Amino acid sequence: MGPSPTNDSDSAHRVGFVGEMRFSGCVMATHQPRRAIEGLLPPGVGLGVAPPSPGSGDMHPLVFIFGEQSEGTILFGGMSYPLGVRYTELGVAIPYVTYGGGRHLHTYVPRMYSSYFPPVRDGNVHYGFGKAQATIDWHGPIAALTTAAGALLCHAAVEPLGAWRRGPGAADETAWIAAAFALPILGRKANGRYVRSHFRFGFRDALIRPVGCAMAIEVPLLEGMAAQRYYSASGAAIEVQGMLWHLSWPQPLEPPCRSAPG
Repeated sequence: MGPSPTNDSDSAHRVGFVGEMRFSGCVMATHQPRRAIEGLLPPGVGLGVAPPSPGSGDMHPLVFIFGEQSEGTILFGGMSYPLGVRYTELGVAIPYVTYGGGRHLHTYVPRMYSSYFPPVRDGNVHYGFGKAQATIDWHGPIAALTTAAGALLCHAAVEPLGAWRRGPGAADETAWIAAAFALPILGRKANGRYVRSHFRFGFRDALIRPVGCAMAIEVPLLEGMAAQRYYSASGAAIEVQGMLWHLSWPQPLEPPCRSAPG
């Protein structure tokens, strides 16, 4: 087994970012029993220890991100090349996991949905994010994710819990998001090979407000996930407008060790 990626704060900087976008939508974390989260993980990926939070107990975070991506830009050779694309997206993420029995932490992204085909293709071919095509439509405070055939996959209800502000505030609800997505991002391709990439979420010039979220899964989004309702943990959901985020190119990982036969 090759070395696991480190959690060095400048590791993403050393890799370099190849793209950026603006995101407007919601990020919500739920607390789920560790055993339930373990059932969502593929071979070679295990649960690490998440930072403690009020009421978490023997639980682990499961994160949903949904909204609109815009102002897509390719970064190359010190130059920016705007793409002029805009599309909706939903992602499922499990932060604080380990890979291949290593001790370093990652955030695993097992499933994403995009309304625009090129991100679906790139997310599968390069990043291993298990992407499929579907569209988010807002109906007042309700965001509904549907396939091209009109099948409802899930929907979320969003309730504002505070006023909009620009950038992180004193009661910084963005801290847990920044910490979880500062970890190397782990993806698994259809052929079973793992890759890592890096995100960087920036809140400095974004509009932010705390919200409460309820996510209803109508059709299991990934293996092991039941059709059920998830509720955001206290202080663990925000709505943002215009959050700038960056993405690095993925790097292949050595296959995880397999236990020798007994």
